[in-house]
Amino acid sequence: MAHLDRADLERRLRVAEEAARAAGAIQRRYYGTNVAFETKKDPRDVLTQADLESQDAIKAIIGAAFPDDLIAGEEDNLPRDEVARLLDGAVWTVDPLDATQGFVHDFPVFGPGIAYVVGRRPLVGVAFMPIYGELFAAAAGLGATLNGERIHVGPARALKDALVGLHVREASPASVAQFLDTTGRVLAASHGVRILGGPMFSMAYVACGRLDAFATLSPTALEPWDLAPAAIVLEEAGGVVAGPTGGPFDILARGVAGASSRALLDELFAVALGSEG
Repeated sequence: MAHLDRADLERRLRVAEEAARAAGAIQRRYYGTNVAFETKKDPRDVLTQADLESQDAIKAIIGAAFPDDLIAGEEDNLPRDEVARLLDGAVWTVDPLDATQGFVHDFPVFGPGIAYVVGRRPLVGVAFMPIYGELFAAAAGLGATLNGERIHVGPARALKDALVGLHVREASPASVAQFLDTTGRVLAASHGVRILGGPMFSMAYVACGRLDAFATLSPTALEPWDLAPAAIVLEEAGGVVAGPTGGPFDILARGVAGASSRALLDELFAVALGSEG
């Protein structure tokens, strides 16, 4: 893949921000209207007209600016092996409306996530929360911002002083048991835990210091379009991004973790897994 210079990264970032705001405007229009929805294979996974219109709007804006670029949207329903193939090259990933489950209940933590990925590495990413009007954005080597102002992770903290974001998705007996076990350990050892319902935004909260760490400690159904924007925003804010078990970040993994420091992330996993010395 050709190297992207600063000017190209900045242009892609501007286009991603424009597309995210356009999708957010659509979602604000539907918000609070008791919007109809249908379920996907998983009854907890829902789809609304706002998802579809948002994806169309994002694709139109990206396509106008970069007509030769490939785009993989959540609502394209691409096979997972095809998504992997696209990620090996260069592709825009689009989650037009992350946390749709909360959206249909008028829970205000939701919004679009957009990234430009080259060789499975996110180089540009934005995550927008339209109800709060908060746009998190980043590009490789250019830092991370919230509504245009630079952001950075919070100070290094031990787990006992840290506020930790968690996520719960799967509801099988084994998954619930794992969630309760890991959450109980973290709750007892940390300053507190929070569940926003959107891992992308939880990672953005780590990036701006509202949370000190975040991890998916029980099975999830996350996809590359969930992970890519979160990873680049947190990384460019000075944080550490990891896979769902604390190892290297993998855009094709089903989970993610991040923290203000490697030491905190290691302590979090040690406690959650009951392996602390």
